[in-house]
Amino acid sequence: MPSKRSSGEGTITRHATGRWEGKISLGHDELGRRVRRSVYGKTQEEVREKIVALRKQLRAGQKVADKSTVRSFLQQWLADDVRVRLAGKTVREYTDVVRDYIEPWLGDVKLQRLTPADVQKWQADLQRLGWSENQRAKGMRVFRAALNAAVRLQLIERNPVLAVRPPRVVRRQVRSLEPEEVSRLIQAANGDRLGDIVTLAVMTGLRKAELFALRWEDVNLQERVLTVRRSLEEVAGVLRVKEPKSAAGRRAVVLEDLGAGALESRRTKAIAEGMSPEVVPIVFPNSDGGYLRGSNFDRRVWHPIREAAKLPSTIKFHDLRHTQASLLLATGAHPKVVQERLGHSDCALTLKTYSHLLSGLQADAVGRLSSLGISSEESAKSAERG
Repeated sequence: MPSKRSSGEGTITRHATGRWEGKISLGHDELGRRVRRSVYGKTQEEVREKIVALRKQLRAGQKVADKSTVRSFLQQWLADDVRVRLAGKTVREYTDVVRDYIEPWLGDVKLQRLTPADVQKWQADLQRLGWSENQRAKGMRVFRAALNAAVRLQLIERNPVLAVRPPRVVRRQVRSLEPEEVSRLIQAANGDRLGDIVTLAVMTGLRKAELFALRWEDVNLQERVLTVRRSLEEVAGVLRVKEPKSAAGRRAVVLEDLGAGALESRRTKAIAEGMSPEVVPIVFPNSDGGYLRGSNFDRRVWHPIREAAKLPSTIKFHDLRHTQASLLLATGAHPKVVQERLGHSDCALTLKTYSHLLSGLQADAVGRLSSLGISSEESAKSAERG
């Protein structure tokens, strides 16, 4: 039972074990939640003295010591921040990284005692165990985000991850199909029940998740345009339709001949299957009329079509999105147009992703400068007349 206390003393309780606990309110965090701290002692007077000491630290502007561990903070961060703000797939990724990448090495360290040296040793241990640069960089990225939250909540003064040099990430080179490869792929796709999704992917740049979630109400064949309104997410075997991550992801995509033809072909097949748009609203359903699953699609549709087109197994379905970008840039399309069509959040991402293609286009553009008829002789005469 709580013992009688004076105003502002806090709550002092004696447990059945005979140990005394004192709880004191430290105000509210930036999310408006009450922050409380517990102190313990063998006697009521000892606990009261500890509470008084805590209040003196607060009045002096000192940071009250927090004995919570990295593990307890990360679990609280996942529950109160990550799961509230982010989508299911990202939540699953962060949870897995915390469990497998961080907690086994740093979970028992006191949060306020965590140092850059601890972070550096963690990274070195992972490297010695054979973890790749990409894996270690993912761990650093998630840990950095978590400790940035700890700084915002004033649980720690600085983020020790920021003092450690991150691993150099080896990015996979973007692979775009050549026009002749695209032709072979489309021909190979024609014989498959869902082959039209391959043609639509390469001619629109839609993501796999966006194609899986596409509904007939999003398609206007008369005006030859489709609207991306949603995507399909699969987390731990559970499918969920969600809205695009950014405003740029929700977009209208104009269809050219091949893209429009693929949708017309798919509608014809759907009607023949008894899955007309009025019956099954999904454009590319499974054989039962439900949403496709990524692993099943790759194994039963994408891999056989890729093999029939005699393309290397290193070509991924996502490379069809890169192919659409390269085809557009090859026609002289402005990167802003590519950004809007692919649904990138900003043009900087487009420029970064396809910088290797843009460098080749720059060389072509410079070569075309001679067609403008500029010569040193004319320039000199113009200068004299001026």
